[in-house]
Amino acid sequence: MVKYLSITVGILTALAAFSQNDILISGGLHTVDVGAKDFLITNKSTADSFGLKFENASYGFHIGGGFRFNFRNFYLQPELIFNSNKANFKFTDYNNSKAYDSIRTEKYQYLDIPFIIGLKFSVLRILAGPVAHVFINNSSELINISGYKDKFKTTTFGYQAGIGFDLKFLSLDIRHEGNFSDYGDHINFFGSKLNFDNNASRLIGTLTIRI
Repeated sequence: MVKYLSITVGILTALAAFSQNDILISGGLHTVDVGAKDFLITNKSTADSFGLKFENASYGFHIGGGFRFNFRNFYLQPELIFNSNKANFKFTDYNNSKAYDSIRTEKYQYLDIPFIIGLKFSVLRILAGPVAHVFINNSSELINISGYKDKFKTTTFGYQAGIGFDLKFLSLDIRHEGNFSDYGDHINFFGSKLNFDNNASRLIGTLTIRI
């Protein structure tokens, strides 16, 4: 870990020596786009069953910062972003004489580490790059359902691409994010892992102050 940190610091120091630098303080909102999928879950030992469906994801927020290393019309932009979001699931209990529905909420937080590569054309920017998501914490009302367990991956990966606009000391970015892991694959019932969508994406809007 110390070796990789030293290499990273060395690279950033070299970039700073050969570029014009901006310190970035940013924040914004994002929303998750997930294809709905229904699951019928059965406890084989008791024959009890219930349904679980992804209902919706509310707007989340993110806040953080980074650096922009400018080389004429080209720039590199490593960032460190705290990301918080919330998802709602519809739980249907089929064990009563009448099926009973309720909404169960899950909240989760990640540390996002994008490394953006971009081109600048006057006030317009075109950008793209990889992003790592480091799991921090979650709280879930699904834990009250029999047979539920969760297992989040420590780190997952994806990509971001979009456009940005610069006006004096402010920047506005609109990015699309895709991920290489399945949405909801941390959810496990009776030893079976669920997968709500393998193409889940985010739309991210960010306002940045450049110092």
